[in-house]
Amino acid sequence: MYRMEDTIGAVATPAGVGGIGIVRVSGEGALAIAGRIFLPHRAASLEGTPGGPLAPQRQFLFGRFKNPATGEFLDEGILLVMPGPHSYTAEDVVEFHVHGSPALLEKLMEVLVGLGVRPAEPGEFTYRAFSHGRLDLTQAEAVEALISAQGEAARRQALRQLTGGLAAHLEPLEESLKSLYLKIEARLEFSEDGIPPLDLPPFQAEVRRVQGELQKLLESYAQGKVIREGLAVALVGPPNVGKSSLLNALLGIQRAIVTPLAGTTRDVVEGEIRLKGVRVRLFDTAGIRDARNEVEVEGIRRSRQVIEEADAVFWVIDASDPEPSLKELKVGSLPLERTWFLFNKMDLVAVADPPAVLRRSGLEAGKCLALSCKTQAGLSQLVGKIENLLQTPVGAQDGLLTSLRHQQEARKAFQALAALEGLIRAHEPYELWTEELKEATLAVGRIRGRNLPAQAFEDIFSKFCIGK
Repeated sequence: MYRMEDTIGAVATPAGVGGIGIVRVSGEGALAIAGRIFLPHRAASLEGTPGGPLAPQRQFLFGRFKNPATGEFLDEGILLVMPGPHSYTAEDVVEFHVHGSPALLEKLMEVLVGLGVRPAEPGEFTYRAFSHGRLDLTQAEAVEALISAQGEAARRQALRQLTGGLAAHLEPLEESLKSLYLKIEARLEFSEDGIPPLDLPPFQAEVRRVQGELQKLLESYAQGKVIREGLAVALVGPPNVGKSSLLNALLGIQRAIVTPLAGTTRDVVEGEIRLKGVRVRLFDTAGIRDARNEVEVEGIRRSRQVIEEADAVFWVIDASDPEPSLKELKVGSLPLERTWFLFNKMDLVAVADPPAVLRRSGLEAGKCLALSCKTQAGLSQLVGKIENLLQTPVGAQDGLLTSLRHQQEARKAFQALAALEGLIRAHEPYELWTEELKEATLAVGRIRGRNLPAQAFEDIFSKFCIGK
C-alpha cells in the first residue's frame, strides 16, 4: 500500500494559524535531509550554511532553517531528532518545530520535497509503526480513535487500547486457540506414532471458556460503540408537545425556536451535551402528523430517518391534551425496544403522573417519565435515564470492543467455535474440527492485524489524518 523505502514528510499540526507548526519527517534519509536545512544555534547566522548530516542520537536543538538550494532563510525554531528504532515509526524521525504560519509550513514542505521527501499519505506514519512491530493493529487504530475522541470516556478507552489493553486481552485467546488447533492437528499428523487419544472433557472445557470470553467481547460492543461515537437521542412526537422546549432545557440554551404555532420546526435541529464523559447528540425533529405542506412533509421524512438511526427515541406527549399523541403513536411505527415516553406539560394537569388514558394504552410504566419543561420538574430524572442508557464503564475495561471491524471478527471466531461444538457432538472427524479452529484462530489474529488483505489496511489507515 505504501512505499516503505521512501522518506516521508507531512505537516503534523492542524490547518490554520497557530503559535507553533510541526513538520514531521520519517525514513532512512531523514537525518541527512534535516542536516541540509538546519543550522545549529552556535552557527546560526543568516550567512552560515547547514552543517551536513545529523548525528544519529536523540537531540533537541535550537537554530535556523535555510533552503539549501537558494540560501533563503526560512525561520528559526527547534529540531527534534529521534533515531530509530526508538521513535514513533521505529525509523529515523525528525520534527521541525517552527512558527505556525500556513505559508511557512507549505514552504518548508516544498523545500523538503525538493530534497527527496515524499508527502505522506493519511495514516502512513502510524502504518510504519505497525509494520515495524512497535504497535499492533488494535493499538494503531486506537491512535485514530484518540485523535477523534469526542468525550472523556472515549479518550480514556482509546488510551487504554493504545497502551495495549485490548491486545493483552486478545493475545491469550489467540494462544489458546492455537493450542487447541495443534492438539487436533497432532492427532491427524501422528496418528500412527503412538500419540495418546484426545482427552475430550478438558478440550471441550477450554473451547467453552474461549467462547465465553468472545461472548463477553461481543456483548461489550454496544457499550463500546456508544463510548466512541456517542449516544444519539431523537425527540419526536406530534407538533406543539414541547420537543423544542425540551431540547433547549437539556442544552441550557435557546437552541431551537419555540412558538405556539404548530409546525415551527421544519427541519432537524441538533444539539450536544456531555454526560459521564460521553457525547450525547440530541435531535429535535419536525412534528409528526398528516401534513400536506411540501416543506413540512420533507421535515417529517427527515424526522422518521432520525428515528431509524437514533440509539434512543423519546416520544414527547402533551400531558394536558394526550389524544393527538396517542393517535399518532398508534400509527407511528416506533422501535419500541428503544423508545421511551415523556409526558410533558405536567404543570398544566392536576395529577403528578401520566394521564390514565395513556396508562390504559398499554405503555410500560417503566418507560414513562413525567416532566415539565416550563418548571423543569422531572428534568433531572430524564437526565438520569439518559445516563443509564450510556452504561459507561465504572473502571478500566480493556476488553471492550469499540470498532465494527473488531466486532465482526470476534463474531466469526465465536461462530466457528459454536460450529466446532456441533461437530464434536455429532462425532464428526478431526479434519472438520481443524477447519473451525483455524477460522477462529485467524479471526482473532485479524483483529490484531495478522493475515489481513492489503485492502483492509488501506481502509483502516485512510481514515487517519495526514501527518499521523
